[in-house]
Amino acid sequence: MGWYEAVGRRVFFSMDPERSHRLALRLLGLPLPWERIGGAVDDPALRTTLAGISLRNPVGLAAGFDKTCAHLDALGSLGFGYVVGGTVTRAPRRGNPPPRIARDPARRALVNAMGMPNPGAEAVARILARTARTAPRFVSIADEPIADAVATAELLEPFVDGIELNASSPNAGWEHASSHAGELVRALRARTSKPLFVKVPPFAARDDERTSSVSMATAARDAGASGIVCANTMHVTDARMSTGRGGLSGGPLTAETPRIVAEVVDAIAGDVPLVACGGIFTADDARRCLDAGATAVQIYTALIYEGPGLPGSLTRGLAATVRTMD
Repeated sequence: MGWYEAVGRRVFFSMDPERSHRLALRLLGLPLPWERIGGAVDDPALRTTLAGISLRNPVGLAAGFDKTCAHLDALGSLGFGYVVGGTVTRAPRRGNPPPRIARDPARRALVNAMGMPNPGAEAVARILARTARTAPRFVSIADEPIADAVATAELLEPFVDGIELNASSPNAGWEHASSHAGELVRALRARTSKPLFVKVPPFAARDDERTSSVSMATAARDAGASGIVCANTMHVTDARMSTGRGGLSGGPLTAETPRIVAEVVDAIAGDVPLVACGGIFTADDARRCLDAGATAVQIYTALIYEGPGLPGSLTRGLAATVRTMD
């Protein structure tokens, strides 16, 4: 049993989720030996490229953990192959009123209705300008009206290696549409040559959900997106949230993500790389997504449940599978 399972998780889970998250972010601001704490292995067998960006391993941190982008340096030092900050909007947002996040330990899951709280693009640009780059970093921006999204991208683009367009949050407060995502990609592509990924919604077996997500992925590809991230949290109703609904992440998505990846890869015919996101806790989970056609993966909820040593266990496990396959 590791220190996080024995002590750390008990301490964090004794607090409400938002308070424990604020504590985690304060700790990330300390000059601790994050590389040793993360324990990631630097194995040449894990190196890959994502839309032209060289990664030391295919394990990324998903958007949402560091909404202000203030701690991407420490998070990169944990050993992630890349990190994603945000989601960022043009103007500051307070997000939805609490309660807006809840744990479900029995399923290793979270439900959140955060509503994209962030200090706004200008403040995040100032933060990124003074934050060391310890791993390739992306910033997630909201699929707001074109003028706002473009302004956000122009403010942040000088300080990141790529942009992820969040076109799928169930807590945004507006509807996401494939046509708007395509228009945004075209507008953003005209202003940056850096990699531009679009994060699409997950889908169950229902044809209408699949059609909507695949339509967004293909619209993004056709408009010039560099890649697709699938998928975001799954929309659920939840009376614990002030909004009565939220986004489900973690364990309940583990079995679904490789299927979603395979279906989207088939739909876009491998024209652009795909990043898998949703319920990835172990190296085997990551391997199934990679085998389904993903180039890289992203984690978030697993970090809450498994702790900061997770990059180490994932990279060690993936490296072992690569050697076994060889």
